[in-house]
Amino acid sequence: MTFDWTTIGVSVRNIAFQKSVIMHYKDPAAGTWKDFPLTFSGHYGNYDVFSSASAPTTLEFAIKYAVPGEEHWDNNGGTNYHIATFVGAVGGNVMLKKATSHIGSEAGGGFTFTTSWLDGEIYVQNLSFNKQVGVRYTADGGAIWNDVDGSYAGKVQAVANVVDSVEIWKFKTPTLNLVNPETFRFAIYYKLMDPGPNFGQQYWDNNFSQDYFVSKADGTTIQ
Repeated sequence: MTFDWTTIGVSVRNIAFQKSVIMHYKDPAAGTWKDFPLTFSGHYGNYDVFSSASAPTTLEFAIKYAVPGEEHWDNNGGTNYHIATFVGAVGGNVMLKKATSHIGSEAGGGFTFTTSWLDGEIYVQNLSFNKQVGVRYTADGGAIWNDVDGSYAGKVQAVANVVDSVEIWKFKTPTLNLVNPETFRFAIYYKLMDPGPNFGQQYWDNNFSQDYFVSKADGTTIQ
């Protein structure tokens, strides 16, 4: 989940066809709690994205996700999301923004090889100066897993303001021979590296414990 000024985007696990996603927020003027429904904006494999570009102004909110017979909440571990300075937040502290597959070719030894790689962007809550952000991926169906660190790409720009608390990191896997199966599988990691009691603390976006899957077909994108 990301939130910056009046724009909000929420990723939910696709557990039923019929679903609703609600921003449950505290009206700063009336002091009462209200519901604001989010609109379906995309289906990506085993998760859906709901969003709005005109979310209400608030300093405190939570997300309600309902399917027939079930109701789930993201309330930031029971404390709700508090946007004291209205600058932005990343649910779970790290989340995939987008990932795209690419296909190319590489010549060597008298042969031309078809190659593939995966690149993309990650949203990160700025919890410390020293951090490692990247992807753990497999290109061969899980036989071999590798980590590749991302690189800092700047702070999120929201309307005419920079969101100090949210960063964008970019990643790119090495160029690989195109092998079966025809998918990349991956998850996002975020490790705090500042000296102190939180050194080594890890956060993951693994698509609700299912990992992300993206076809190796050139230009395939999930977000």
